[in-house]
Amino acid sequence: MIETRILNVAGTDAFMAWLENPDGTTPSPSLVDGDQFTEPFPGYNIDPNVTFVTRYDFGRYLAQQFAGASFNDLMARTSDGLWSWLSVVYFAQLSAKGIRRNEHYIVARKGSAGSLAYRNAARTSFELVRIHGEYARLCLNTSIHTYGDMTEQLASRQTIARNVGFFQAAYSLYFQDEKLKRGARARAKRAKDRKPGDRTGMGAVDRLALALQRLDLTHDTESMSPAGIMAVLPREFAKWHAKT
Repeated sequence: MIETRILNVAGTDAFMAWLENPDGTTPSPSLVDGDQFTEPFPGYNIDPNVTFVTRYDFGRYLAQQFAGASFNDLMARTSDGLWSWLSVVYFAQLSAKGIRRNEHYIVARKGSAGSLAYRNAARTSFELVRIHGEYARLCLNTSIHTYGDMTEQLASRQTIARNVGFFQAAYSLYFQDEKLKRGARARAKRAKDRKPGDRTGMGAVDRLALALQRLDLTHDTESMSPAGIMAVLPREFAKWHAKT
């Protein structure tokens, strides 16, 4: 076990530079415990040798290790260096199939369409498990090195990412036998682009997110129970109650 640390400004810059031009498969050890690039984040410990099969396993482990910490403090900008540091520690696992874009390892607060903080592997895995528990598998039941389309669809929208009723309703609709039902990730074409009879993506997760946004106009969806959400969904979702 090692005590948790954060990347300071110099460490973040060094990690960013390494990601742009990696000279090996993992960052320098100085980004793990070097005084030039890191600072203590006292009170918590992690095991750098633990391995994870899925992003859900990763998030559950982090939620356990930071169980006593303030959630709001960990999500704040002042903790961005912690999540980047954790990405360094577990970089070999997170990049097993290749290095992704920088925002998957370093918390990015600004993107062309808004914040990209939801793409940080450690931060979002922790956030979804801390909020939703086992229901976070809806997004995180992917290999540790895989970001996953479900995370992009749901975690990118904060009102959805933190909506407990939505996640439980979606889990009930789309998750079965430890995996997503076939077609749950499919995207429906716009009405003008669909051929007659084409039902691809209808009632799938992306449509559920859209339905929730529409329900926000007439309901307080943040306080609705999963059953309450299910009861007012459009008819296109009915087939998913029993779909295998």
